[in-house]
Amino acid sequence: MTHDVDEKQLIASIVLLERFVRDIYPARHSSEIQPLQWSILRYLDRMPDDRCELRWIAQFLGLTRAPVTRATATLEGRGYVTHRANGHDGRTKTIGLTPLGIKALSNDPILTAVKHIRKLPEAEQSQFMNTIRSIALISESASDDTA
Repeated sequence: MTHDVDEKQLIASIVLLERFVRDIYPARHSSEIQPLQWSILRYLDRMPDDRCELRWIAQFLGLTRAPVTRATATLEGRGYVTHRANGHDGRTKTIGLTPLGIKALSNDPILTAVKHIRKLPEAEQSQFMNTIRSIALISESASDDTA
């Protein structure tokens, strides 16, 4: 059985989701950690050292190396990350979190979104997680088909 969902309602829902995500990043000044930089800090916090190179970060984020290079350089300049020579390949740099970077993650704006979602009934939280996962898998599959 298919559900006939109004196109305008779908678009409105996506616009609300976009607004929700934008609103969790209240700091808009260039001196603040920007959304891409937050994504990099989160990545570095969760991945093993051998995956903390520009190429892996860029691939995970679906970006080219140039914006990731700029973002990590800014993060390094502010003391959130370090670049160090990879022991296996001197041309490759491994990027790691500093204590300041680890501390910054305790104020990660994504945690605000988690708090909002936690206010939903448990069934709606599960439905939200399953829906987002399904959308991501569909999107990933579509990307694989065009590659």
